[in-house]
Amino acid sequence: MSFINYLLNNGYIDKDIYNILCNQDSNSNNIDDIIISTTGLLEDDLVKLKSQYYNIPYTNLDNFVPIDNVDYSKFEQLQAVPFSINNNIINIAISNPNNLVIKDKINYYITSIDCFSHVNINYFIAKQSKIQQIFQELLHTNNNEINKIVSDAISLNASDIHITPFQNFFIIMLRIDGELVDYKTFPISEYQSLAVSLKVRSNLDISENRRPQSGQFCINQADLRLSTHPTIYGENIVIRILNKNIYNLNIESLGFNKDEIEYFKKIVKLSQGIIIFCGPTGSGKTTSIYSLIDLINKKSRNVMTLEDPIEYKMANVKQTEIKPGVLDFANGVKSLLRQDPDVIFIGEIRDDETAHMAIRASMTGHLVFTTIHSNDSIGAIFRLKHFNIQSSFIAENIIAIISQRLVKKYANKGRIVISEILKPDINLSDLISNNASRLEMLNYAINNLNFKTIKEDAIQKAKHNLVSIQELESKYNIRID
Repeated sequence: MSFINYLLNNGYIDKDIYNILCNQDSNSNNIDDIIISTTGLLEDDLVKLKSQYYNIPYTNLDNFVPIDNVDYSKFEQLQAVPFSINNNIINIAISNPNNLVIKDKINYYITSIDCFSHVNINYFIAKQSKIQQIFQELLHTNNNEINKIVSDAISLNASDIHITPFQNFFIIMLRIDGELVDYKTFPISEYQSLAVSLKVRSNLDISENRRPQSGQFCINQADLRLSTHPTIYGENIVIRILNKNIYNLNIESLGFNKDEIEYFKKIVKLSQGIIIFCGPTGSGKTTSIYSLIDLINKKSRNVMTLEDPIEYKMANVKQTEIKPGVLDFANGVKSLLRQDPDVIFIGEIRDDETAHMAIRASMTGHLVFTTIHSNDSIGAIFRLKHFNIQSSFIAENIIAIISQRLVKKYANKGRIVISEILKPDINLSDLISNNASRLEMLNYAINNLNFKTIKEDAIQKAKHNLVSIQELESKYNIRID
């Protein structure tokens, strides 16, 4: 009975898939791809079934170390990995035990090596993707090119690296000061090697190119977060650079004025309540929060964070990274509250449960920092209502809402913050509790709280030659008269 008959008889595949597989070359790895893509079986499941059927032990190859005197380039086309030798027996991992031609060639290569001419071969089965990964690491990983790209990006203060394939070439672009700029263009023939090398560095499945993947790796002091996304010409790759050396946590350097900085220094000393930063992705919210946390006396207060990802490693702060399927924001807050925290940073409020946990934490003797996606500070109030937070709870617990953007400095030398800071008083809290309209809240803040909008802050900074007027007009539609 063949392996595909075994799968059919045991209900792992149906008759239609069986018929398709019967038309494939029995020695082809395409069989594995078809089974995985058309059934609920994962590659791990399939390999374990093969191990049972062929009565061949399984190896994960996690602790693989190359064997001296073995030319692994000769084994790459066979997709066979010699991985250990002991007592005159050499162990070799393969993914297709049914391929007798492969086994004959392996035997030939082994016996042609003088020091192995009298050894016996013992076969193990391993995942095809793991075998491919090992050969990429041994023979094809282009670390020098990757290191140069990342090093250049860091030296140019880029936040992201974009690698995009097209029909005849692929292009690398860098996001610098919020805009994508060209770095280099390469022939498409070099794309696959670079893509696979990046996947290997990030511990991703190099055989998977139909589904998005994400991973991470590190070069020097930079943490790099890599994501892939399938396109018609190949996988688009984006690398986020989290370089702790480029963060300046000095609140004075971000672009807030003197009065705002004094206000921040005052509110970080409070024992409870919630401070919310809002704005789109890339508006500098996390950096601003880090700068405020840096003002806190962390020896006398227990500061804990939940982040996705951790963008900067802070001394004397207990930082935790969100991991999909393992730890989310809502459950993370529940756990943090059992750790006797004084200050909590919740990276982002994304759903009802996280919003409720953030408000609960602020009500029970904790100072909470968090971010939320909204266009402006008053919009953040309605965003919390969207997450089904009672208006009275919002009113009672918000200390401040800061909405911000990052804008190029005058003469395009770096970026600074333009912002608006909403500082609720008892009357604004009453308006929030009584579900006042957005316009009512805005008018009260402007007329009674000396509230200045982002647009007003931008215009003022433009008049003092602090920000790029061109960017304000083109990107934010703010006209400077």
